[in-house]
Amino acid sequence: MSIIGAVDIGGTKISVAMVSPEGELLAKAEGPTAPERGFDDGMARIRAMLEETAAQAGGSFAGLGIGCTGRHDVLNGSLGDVGAFLPGWDGAPIARLLSEAFGVTAVLENDCDAAALGEVAWGAGRGAQKFIYITVSTGIGGGLVFDGQLYRGVGGAHPEIGHHVIDPGGEKCFCGAHGCWESFASGPAMARWWQARYPEPWDAGQICRAAAAGDERAKEAVEREARYLGIGLANLITLYAPDCIALGGGVMRSLDLFLPTIRSVIQQQAGLVPHHKVRLVPARYGTEAVLMGAAKAWMLRYGQKGIA
Repeated sequence: MSIIGAVDIGGTKISVAMVSPEGELLAKAEGPTAPERGFDDGMARIRAMLEETAAQAGGSFAGLGIGCTGRHDVLNGSLGDVGAFLPGWDGAPIARLLSEAFGVTAVLENDCDAAALGEVAWGAGRGAQKFIYITVSTGIGGGLVFDGQLYRGVGGAHPEIGHHVIDPGGEKCFCGAHGCWESFASGPAMARWWQARYPEPWDAGQICRAAAAGDERAKEAVEREARYLGIGLANLITLYAPDCIALGGGVMRSLDLFLPTIRSVIQQQAGLVPHHKVRLVPARYGTEAVLMGAAKAWMLRYGQKGIA
């Protein structure tokens, strides 16, 4: 099988890569999303980066996988309601347009679903029969791969793991729920809690670095964050009893700070399943997780059957 093209579209950055069938990243390019410049301009830049990376990797590519944050019609390859971070891109038939531009088949996936596929194929979830990928960053998202198949809901829907409710008395989230996991345990949630109490306008990364250096206030913030992360993870373990959960995203760069409390909460709250058998590990791929998984998504649909 020839190389596979991959595209990762986020609210601030677009990344493009060429990936080998064995999971080796051969070439990569990236640039600002700049959605205000319009969808056509964004497509032109994606095409240019695909041409650039294909040339660096030695030629053409056999197919194309696209990962994009948001809820999409993955069955026909059209973007969903992405106006909050990609205004003007709603409903765009991105897979068809890139397929026509390069004469190859193309698939579209939610970015977390794509990352889950990449991690279970080549990364931290390799060999797991029941695998969950969680990213904790600006929001909380996840993907589930069970018995070699990406889990999809009704109509191919992406499950919104970050928006299960853990405290109905909590603040209202943009999703409409009160007290969902993301509103308590995302990076911005951690920063909001901090900024309501202390004068330093620190983000989650700064808080974690201060906690690692011994700042008692920051250690309290980390402890709170870890408790809420633990509650959400305990819920997932109770519901699905997975082999492995891989944790990625910017906040999880400091996973070692959170793990003791996370494990304690899981032990307290997931007692009806063998929680001690669940591997809780850092994700292997950082900013390249979606790219790797987008390539894998194309392979699964057009190039091979099964994750391995």
